[in-house]
Amino acid sequence: MARPAATEEQRQEQRDRIRRAAADVHRELGVSGLTVRAVAKRAEVSTGLIYRYFANMSDLMRSIWIGPVVEFGRQVDMITEKGEEPLTRIESLLTAYLDWAAANPEVLRGLLLFVRPGPIELPELQAPQDLALHRALQAAIVEGQAARTVRPGDPTELTQVLWAGVHGALALPINLDRYAITPSSELGPAMIAALVSSLRT
Repeated sequence: MARPAATEEQRQEQRDRIRRAAADVHRELGVSGLTVRAVAKRAEVSTGLIYRYFANMSDLMRSIWIGPVVEFGRQVDMITEKGEEPLTRIESLLTAYLDWAAANPEVLRGLLLFVRPGPIELPELQAPQDLALHRALQAAIVEGQAARTVRPGDPTELTQVLWAGVHGALALPINLDRYAITPSSELGPAMIAALVSSLRT
């Protein structure tokens, strides 16, 4: 007799169980130890079941961080809805990114500072505008350019320069921890001030 199909609730529980197992394995063994076999063993499921819920390891890894990322998207929306003038909004958005990264160190190291090992396949590329922060920063730049308070330039490129600058201020003290680099809690605000100043007309 055929086994009855899993309910939606059971499927969601299986998916969550796999995700929790992957987070545990990542926390204990790091990226190099995060394999389908290790996750399946921790979740007490077959490797085939993992592939039923996640397309590949990149998909599974992204799912680990979905909660904090969604929450940050809500923060971005709240800042955008305040209707601050563009340069002030850009400063608020970048500061929120810094604060969020400080409050979520595992996400910072596991997602934002993640360097994909060779065995993990490259995910399908998406437009950066799919990301809440990129979209909000770019909209503020376009609005500021229309009001002539933000310097001319390609909005997508300017957005990525802003993000790269703040991301670098987060990453540098971690990646070069053997040197006396200014902590990101100080380096980040200084970087934001410099970036916002560089946008002014």
